[in-house]
Amino acid sequence: MKSFLWKKLITSTVTQAVALTQSTGAKRVLVLGENTDSLQSALAESVNQIESIDINTLYSIFSYSQENPKAPVPTLSVADGTYDLCIVSFSLHQFEPETAERIVRECLRIAPKALLIDFALAERNIELPSQYICSLAEQFFHGGHWDIYQHYVRVGALHGIAHRAEASELANVTVWGGGVRLLLIG
Repeated sequence: MKSFLWKKLITSTVTQAVALTQSTGAKRVLVLGENTDSLQSALAESVNQIESIDINTLYSIFSYSQENPKAPVPTLSVADGTYDLCIVSFSLHQFEPETAERIVRECLRIAPKALLIDFALAERNIELPSQYICSLAEQFFHGGHWDIYQHYVRVGALHGIAHRAEASELANVTVWGGGVRLLLIG
């Protein structure tokens, strides 16, 4: 059941991510986090250059600073402005809010726009059931980072992280009744 629902969620999310990416006119894209293969495959025909960093590599880059708050701020070894768009897929909720904010700032350093895809807080009452289902899934299927997920929610989830990174919202698309959002920022 878990993998069936996850596949459905990923399919609808990838479809929306492709549409948003095409709307930006981005030709050089970096994809970070979960489902990088699905996103790369779907975007391959509409961009000139696409590269990815999977969640394990992303975690190894940023986990040291998460465990040692006084450590130097990690950076992606990419020059400023190398990409047109940086996509962060289902990863921000797996990091402490300060680290998630660093990831978003890094994206905006290497690209003028970023597409953040992750769990979000309900903006309307009708979206509450979807938010609860996503939270339950995180608690039971990914118990290893439940405490971090709770911190992510407390700072406002996806919108809170984008706000902390001082980013401007350019587009906001909901998937699965509002429990997941694609937030285009610049």
